[in-house]
Amino acid sequence: MHVKSLAVSFALLAVAASAFAEDEAPANPLTAHIDLVSRYYLRGNTTTYGNFKPGPGNAGADAPEADKPVLQWGADYVHPSGFYAGYFGSQINYSYKRLGQSYDDRSIVTGFQDDKSIENDIYGGYNGKFGDFGYTLGLTGYVYINGKYANALETKLGVSYGDFGLTAQTLLNDVVWGNKGDTYFALNYTHALPYKINFTGSLGYYLYKKEGKFLGTTDTGSGASCGAGAAFNINGCYAGNGPIASGFRHLIVGFTQPVFDTGLTWGLQYILGGKNRFDVKQDNRVLASISYGF
Repeated sequence: MHVKSLAVSFALLAVAASAFAEDEAPANPLTAHIDLVSRYYLRGNTTTYGNFKPGPGNAGADAPEADKPVLQWGADYVHPSGFYAGYFGSQINYSYKRLGQSYDDRSIVTGFQDDKSIENDIYGGYNGKFGDFGYTLGLTGYVYINGKYANALETKLGVSYGDFGLTAQTLLNDVVWGNKGDTYFALNYTHALPYKINFTGSLGYYLYKKEGKFLGTTDTGSGASCGAGAAFNINGCYAGNGPIASGFRHLIVGFTQPVFDTGLTWGLQYILGGKNRFDVKQDNRVLASISYGF
């Protein structure tokens, strides 16, 4: 689900944190990467998107995006003028198409791992500087192969100073994974250490819109209220927590290091889980990655 998700490989997290904080344009304006990650966790959601634990799991089209190793890939172009464009793709371990169909046909309760989805994030914008500060303005489009009610647009605004960067990303339409107006804040820190080790930390926070077409407290099919102690998600009303307006999402710390001069980079992350949009605490997890850049 969605770009610059802090669930992607740690190499991508480092790029997202520092892309608009560079003092100089990279020597090669076009770069690309292929990654193998041990799991795909979206913005700290390690356990469930729903309003109860443990949730339906991948078999029920629930978090994480992938509970097993998956491939990710992408490319970035940065023009000396400050304009940039890029693409990120990832395997997902369930079908957003099947999930979307289940909102229209409530008899669909299985088969969520048939025709698994492929996430495609296409983004672009402008990185500039004002004195010692950097800034970024951008837009991301999310397109899913084997998806329904999942494609979306999201704005991106950010500022940076030194090793720190702060971004805000706002969803522009209702989808099965978010509500129009949801805003994700990330405070990122990246710092070079000896032995070519790059340390990165990311603190995530969300402002949520409580009611949307696919997530909230009203059944979108019948228009009926879910009632006290229940919420509408994953195509039905479920007993558990109700939606919240905001919450701490995650703290992610880790490092990457190149493997000699092979073009490979390996990394580890520790994810301290916060809470999802239904105030459900996410479990802590470790994520490993190996990436090839060219």
